[in-house]
Formats: sequence, C-alpha cells, structure tokens
Amino acid sequence: MNNLAMPPDEKISQNDEKVLSRLWGFSDGIFAFAITLLILNLVLPATTTNSDLPQSLIQLWPHFTSFLISFLVIGLYWILHVRQLRVICRYSTGLLWFNLFFLMFIVLIPFSTSVLSDFLVTASVALYAANLACAGYMATGLWIYSVRSRLVDPHLGHAQVKRGIIMNLVAPVIFTLSIGLAFINAELATYSWILILFARRAAEMIFKLPKTDDDIR
Repeated sequence: MNNLAMPPDEKISQNDEKVLSRLWGFSDGIFAFAITLLILNLVLPATTTNSDLPQSLIQLWPHFTSFLISFLVIGLYWILHVRQLRVICRYSTGLLWFNLFFLMFIVLIPFSTSVLSDFLVTASVALYAANLACAGYMATGLWIYSVRSRLVDPHLGHAQVKRGIIMNLVAPVIFTLSIGLAFINAELATYSWILILFARRAAEMIFKLPKTDDDIR
C-alpha cells in the first residue's frame, strides 16, 4: 500500500500547510467545545440542601458515569485525530468534508450522553452507541480516503496504514454490536463497551500488528 502515499518528489505547498493548519485549529476547537459541554450534565437540583446533599450526589452517579465514559471516548477520538493529521501532508475538498462529518458526530456526543444519563433504556443506549460508532466509522473513512488520495506522508509504511484501519475500527464495531445487545438488555449493553480496552490489544495480537513510534491507533 506504499504506492498509495504521496509521491516523494511532490513538494508540500504553502497553501497545503495553511489549510491543514486551519483544519487543525477548527478540529481542536470542536473537540474542546464538545468535551466541555459534557460537564453541563452534572448539575445538582436547585432545591438541594445541606442535609440532602449526600443523597443528591448519589443520585447524580449515573450522570457522572456517562460523563466519564464520554470524556474518555472523546479523548480517544481526539488522540486518533491528532495522530492521523500528523501524517497528512496535503489537503483536498474530500478531506475537508470527511473531517467535517466526523466532527459532526463528535459534537453530537454531549447530546447523546445527556439522553443516556437521564434514560437508561434501549432507545438511549442505541442512540449513544450509534453516535459513537458513526464517529469511529467516519474517522476510519477519513484515514482510508487520505491514504488512497495520496495525501499522507510518502514514507508511511504498509504496516502503519494497516494498523490505522484496524485500530480505528475496534471501537465502532463494538459500539455497533452493543446496539443489538441493547434490545436484549440495555444495562448489559453499556458494560460491553469496556471490551474496547481489551479488544484493541486482542486486535494487535490477532492481526500481528507491529508496534512503531508513528503508528496510527
């Protein structure tokens, strides 16, 4: 897949650098906005008094759990996005659109998190999982498009490209499978998301993915 990378003799123009710089700034701003909005779900009732504060904090636990999950997931996608953009050297209109739709699903996460916090039912779990899955699939699509359109570093190896695709797909695949599980047991479906932590390591072993300093995970 090395032949899909940008030709080594093709120079990066100043226009490419300017557009990619704006892409970085815009994307980071969206991520910062989305991850900050999550805190709005952690609100104590206005009628809370000193005596019932402990009980109110306990009742807020589902909201805090949803906040923690979403914070980590948005953080994971941000790290993924940074690592992808690090090796993208040129831009195209298609890249801008892929990035825009990816960010659309990122900015929806605070909403789906809020719904999940208030209603732990099949519909809310399915909505949340679908939101996170779509974000992951768009990130994977952005990566594949960038490689096939020769927008990436010409020195990018086949192993790095393969690792990027597989590791990008781990989270969205698990979120997709959890949607079906939600129709059987909504609470169990939320616990299935923990598998993401172990599935990434399992994918490394199953597909024999090499570890490199510049891998796209």
